[in-house]
Amino acid sequence: MPPISRATYEPLPRTSSDIEDRPSSSSDEFKDKPRILIRRHRRRGVFFALLRLFRRFLSRVCRPLYIFLFLIIFLGWQTIFNVPYADSKAPKFEVNREETVFVAANIIDGDLVRGAWGDRIVELVQSIGVERIYVSIYGGPTDALKELDGRLEEVGLRDGNRKLVSEEVMPVDVEAIGKTKLPSGQERVERISFLAEVRNMALSHVDERRKWDKVLFINDVFFDVEGALRLLWGSDGVEGENGGKKVTKAVCATDFIESWKYYDTFATRDTEGYSLGVPIYPWFANIGHAVSRRDVLAGKDRVRVKSCWGGMVAFDGSFFQSPTSSQIGATKGASSGKSVQLPLKFRSEKEPFWDSSECCLIHADIMAASPTSTFTYPEHEDQPDEWDTGIYMNPFVRVSYSAGTQKWIWLAKRFEALFSIPQAIINRLARMPRFNPRRAEVEGQVIQDKLWISLKSGKSEEEQIKLAVAEFGTGLNSRDFNSGFEGRDSSGLIGIDHDDSGPAGKRELGRMGRRGLVGELKDKEYWRNEGYYVPFNRTARRGGYCGVRQLLVLKEDRKEGEGNWDTLRGEIPPLDLDVL
Repeated sequence: MPPISRATYEPLPRTSSDIEDRPSSSSDEFKDKPRILIRRHRRRGVFFALLRLFRRFLSRVCRPLYIFLFLIIFLGWQTIFNVPYADSKAPKFEVNREETVFVAANIIDGDLVRGAWGDRIVELVQSIGVERIYVSIYGGPTDALKELDGRLEEVGLRDGNRKLVSEEVMPVDVEAIGKTKLPSGQERVERISFLAEVRNMALSHVDERRKWDKVLFINDVFFDVEGALRLLWGSDGVEGENGGKKVTKAVCATDFIESWKYYDTFATRDTEGYSLGVPIYPWFANIGHAVSRRDVLAGKDRVRVKSCWGGMVAFDGSFFQSPTSSQIGATKGASSGKSVQLPLKFRSEKEPFWDSSECCLIHADIMAASPTSTFTYPEHEDQPDEWDTGIYMNPFVRVSYSAGTQKWIWLAKRFEALFSIPQAIINRLARMPRFNPRRAEVEGQVIQDKLWISLKSGKSEEEQIKLAVAEFGTGLNSRDFNSGFEGRDSSGLIGIDHDDSGPAGKRELGRMGRRGLVGELKDKEYWRNEGYYVPFNRTARRGGYCGVRQLLVLKEDRKEGEGNWDTLRGEIPPLDLDVL
């Protein structure tokens, strides 16, 4: 058997001299190629070398123990050093012992009146002083209010400085409010009209006997006395280098339905009238100049806004009282040039398909009733701040709607700065804030719009148009001097009927609470049989940025366990129907 031949190959070099003795094939390979190819080849080599190093680094660093330690360090830094609204960062303030305060409140929760809420009211009276405060509460229930009234008397608040009225004893006169006529011909009381009247009931004594420097409005929320005092005096005037002083017109708390979730999206608007984004920190959307959002991210205690409420608000008391001789000449709004009557009252929009929060409209009226701010911030001493409306939100003051939520707000504040980037991304994906065609309308503008003509109203087209002009034209409503038909692309007016002949309707307690959905959305064919749109020129009024296209009405014949309001989905004609 012949021997098996072995494959021959060139042995590997043992020394560097062996390599040097061999012909350099690499030099021959590249010596005639362009230099740019050589550089590109070298760069690729460097890139892949760095990539290998990076992969090796990750394989060593990305281990469970190291990741865990990194998260612990990061969260520790976050919760200690990156807390924009930590209590330790809240500016110091002093209670003004010369000023007087009118406290107005609406509440219908007996447990709160007897418990935490009532306790804070008593403490607030003691902190401000029984001679400098008036407490006016409208709500109930009757027994709970009587108990609180007794407690206030025990701490020295005399009869002339308190008024607690039960809704059961003195109900709102819903017949006097006026009703909205729906496309079906049915008449209902609008939710906002009712709530505006409820708030005005709490303010009914503010213009009696003496002048009040501040008005503090409190909802049925869990709050602390220090937060209330901070709203009253912690966000008050700021001195400028020119010697002038910017007086706060209104400053709001921030309210939360969860420790991390902002609640009052209906009444809050940024400096340009945009509604909120996703209601997690920093709450406002990154749209337009995003002044309000930037103020929150900067941790300011005076976040500039156009409107807010937040469960508790401190107002300049002069807006809710008859003007003095020096104020009478200042009741022409510098921003609108329209006459504004003092004292202001909470109001609603009478258009049936456009709900504007009474808590937002009051701010629109305040801005119209006072000159535009000329205050300059220190970083811009040479020019006034065009975004400073005199209305602010103070995120250091936080209230909530349950004891559990209030208990954990401190912890949510520690982590909320982490939400800013995710909130911005979600805003973009969810297309928030929602588009409001009336946001930028200026009071007095004539807007080309359309009016819904109902075939079920019992009135001719001409009669319905005359009603629309009378209620929402350039003239002012005798009952509600600020009401108006506002907004581009509105759903049209059906009619407002006022009937003062009947007795006051007694409503069961608890009308300031929950709501429910009623009806299904109808198709276009249904609405073509119900009515049609006609062209309509309307005059824009103040507060168009406050509204949303919806219809909330007072529930009639409410049964136990049901909500207090109905959202009438099936009573709003779609906007994309043809205009005749």
